[in-house]
Amino acid sequence: MAQYSRKLSKGTFWFYKLNYKGKVYRSLCNFKSKFEAKKAESKHLLLLNEQRVLPIYDEIFLKDLIDYRLKYIKSKKSDHYHKENKIYLNILIEYLGNVKVNSVTRHNINELLIQRSIEMKIQGSGVYSVNSMLRIYKALFNYGINILELKIDNPCKNLQFFSIDNKVKYIPSDDEISQLLAVCDEGQEQLIRFVMETGCRINEALNLRFNDVLNDTVILYTRKSRNSNLTPRKVPKPVCINSLAIPEDKSQRVFNRWSELPRFIEKKLIKMKKEPWGWHNLRHRYASMLSKAGKPLFDIMSLLGHSNLSTTQKYLQLLP
Repeated sequence: MAQYSRKLSKGTFWFYKLNYKGKVYRSLCNFKSKFEAKKAESKHLLLLNEQRVLPIYDEIFLKDLIDYRLKYIKSKKSDHYHKENKIYLNILIEYLGNVKVNSVTRHNINELLIQRSIEMKIQGSGVYSVNSMLRIYKALFNYGINILELKIDNPCKNLQFFSIDNKVKYIPSDDEISQLLAVCDEGQEQLIRFVMETGCRINEALNLRFNDVLNDTVILYTRKSRNSNLTPRKVPKPVCINSLAIPEDKSQRVFNRWSELPRFIEKKLIKMKKEPWGWHNLRHRYASMLSKAGKPLFDIMSLLGHSNLSTTQKYLQLLP
C-alpha cells in the first residue's frame, strides 16, 4: 500500500497504487491530500477482500440460479412481481429440467415461448404473458451474468417480443353501468364510480390513502415501468368521495376493503348474463368521453398518467 504525489498546474495532488494478489490497482482520480488517498486505498482494499469471499460460480444449476433470483426479488421488489417471477420461472425449470445454466440455449428459450404462444392462442388469449416470460427470463440470466459473474451469454439475447394485436376496447354504455350499479353494495358502487370519474388504474385506486385526498384534487401514484419509483399526479377530486368520513389516521387506504384486484364486476355481469368487462374498460371509457367533450390530447395524457401521446391515442375511441 503506497501513496504518491503528483505535481499539476493547479497544485500537488495524491494518488495510490495498490498491489493485491499480484494485480496492481490504481486510483481513478487524484486526491487533495495524502490522508484522502490513503483512506480511499483502504476502502478499495476492503472491497477487494469482500469480493474475494463471495462464491465463484464456474458452473451453476438452473434451480440454484432461480432460487438466488427469487430471493433477491423478494427482498427488493413488490410481492406481485415476486409472484409473477415465481410462476414463470417454475415453467422454465419444468420445461428444461434442472440443467446447468451454461447449457441453456437461445433455441431452448425460443421453443418454450413458441409453445406458450400456441397455448395462449388456443385459449383465445393474447400473448402478453409470453412477452412477460421473455422479460423475466432475460432478467434471470442477466442477474447470473452481472451479480454471480457467470461467464455465459444471455440465451435470451436477440429474441424478439411477440407482436400484439391491438383490438378496440369494449366501452360499456351508461345503461349497462346503471344495471351493474343496481346490484352492487355501497362500497362496490363507490369504487366503480371512483374509477369512472378519475380514469385511474384499479391499483391506483386501491393504493389511495386519505392523506392523498385534498380539497379539490386527489393524488394518484403509479409506476412508469415495472421497477421504477412511484410517480404522483393530481386529478380532479371525484364527487363520489365527497361524503367520506376522514379518519384520524390519514395514512389508511380509502378502499381498504380490498387488498387484491377486485373481481366482482366480471362475476356480477356473468350472473346477469352480460358480456363481462373489467376495470380497464372504465379507464378507456373515461379517456374517450374526455375526447368527445373536446379535451386537448395533452390534457388527457396528463390525466391518465401516460408518458407519451401515442399511448393516449390508443385509448381514444368513437362514442355514440
